[in-house]
Amino acid sequence: MDKPGLSQLLLIPLTTLLAIMAVLLLGGAAHWIVLLALLAGGVGFYVLVWGKMKRDFQRLGQYLQDIGPRVRPSALPALELEEFEDLARQLDSAQERLETTLRRLEINREELRLVLSLIGDALWVQNYDGELKWGNETFRALFTAFDPEKKQKYWEVIRDLDLLNALESLEDRPEQQLADIQLNGHAYLLSASRDDQTRRRVCILHDIETIRQTHQMKKDFIVNLAHELRTPLTAIKGFTEAMQAHPGQDHARQLGIIHNHTQRLIHLIQDLEQLIRLESVSGLETQDISLETFFDNVRLILEPEVLAKNLYLRIEVDRSAQRLVCDPFRLEQVFINLIQNSLRYTDSGGITIRAATEADSVCFEVADTGRGIAEKYLPRIFERFFVADPSRNKMLSGTGLGLAIVKHIVQLHHGSISVASKRGQGTAFRILIPLRNSAPEDSHE
Repeated sequence: MDKPGLSQLLLIPLTTLLAIMAVLLLGGAAHWIVLLALLAGGVGFYVLVWGKMKRDFQRLGQYLQDIGPRVRPSALPALELEEFEDLARQLDSAQERLETTLRRLEINREELRLVLSLIGDALWVQNYDGELKWGNETFRALFTAFDPEKKQKYWEVIRDLDLLNALESLEDRPEQQLADIQLNGHAYLLSASRDDQTRRRVCILHDIETIRQTHQMKKDFIVNLAHELRTPLTAIKGFTEAMQAHPGQDHARQLGIIHNHTQRLIHLIQDLEQLIRLESVSGLETQDISLETFFDNVRLILEPEVLAKNLYLRIEVDRSAQRLVCDPFRLEQVFINLIQNSLRYTDSGGITIRAATEADSVCFEVADTGRGIAEKYLPRIFERFFVADPSRNKMLSGTGLGLAIVKHIVQLHHGSISVASKRGQGTAFRILIPLRNSAPEDSHE
């Protein structure tokens, strides 16, 4: 049913009152009677209209009081006047839009908080007075004195002098600033920006240790490559000049040395080409192979070199590890490189290869009884051109790329490789390769 509007409610009493006054005046009624009738009509009009308005005001006020954080009354109040009901509907619609906006803001805030918490770099906010306002999980792990429930200045939480000096130097600079910081043995890049409206500064510590190490590895690679090339080229050049200076003499010794250095350069270039191909390859030519047959081929290739040094080569394949899906050509290169590496540093005893199943992988172990490697060199043993023993004879060693090639091939098989060694007690390489790397393309016995 339609509710009366305020204009309608005002029009009827006023019309009635004017009609009564007209009748009284036309009927010759005394003026005091007309005034009395006017007063009575005004009081009645006030009681009728103001009563409805007052009740609607009270109901609207109670409705607004019931609105709270995340709480909205389930139904609009029952109002008597059309204008007040329209006002209530508009308030309810505005409240619904406000709640929708607040929900979106809350979702966005939580998403932002989640993203900032997952950032691996330390991120925090501080005001211009130095008070910490927020810090992500990395910041809390790096600076354990930080307590988000307390009011703390950044110098109460951060104790590193270099970082404190860098933060202090940024306070008077309006533009974004960068600074290199050494913290807990790691390299960081401090980045800070400010917002004058909120009087806050956002700071982030980028962990650039990995970038620094990668850059250093690239530099080492270039330096080592230049050294590996310069050594044989210098020798070739020297012996060539000596032969040119004495053309009539027997140069068999010099020619032999030149030949050896030339072979070394050829092997180096071949290993570099192979390493580059491995880094750019997108897949393997996998087959389902018999490990017994596979290691028979490995023995056939390497046994002459092993016997030439009066060493033994033992291959032990467990019954649980009879077959494997792999790229047999590349996996063969892994064992050739590892065994040849062991041969260079093993003078007595021999080399043992073991294969057995561990969970959903095949575990290979290549162990020798050689000189071993100092523990401090083990973390870098798979780096290109890394030399664990600087005093070794270059002509008896490899190109320095063999173990890097081994690691790349193992990783292409989604596997892992580790090394354990002690000086004078030999070295053991351990390789884990999943039993099923991919669907086999062929069968190889």
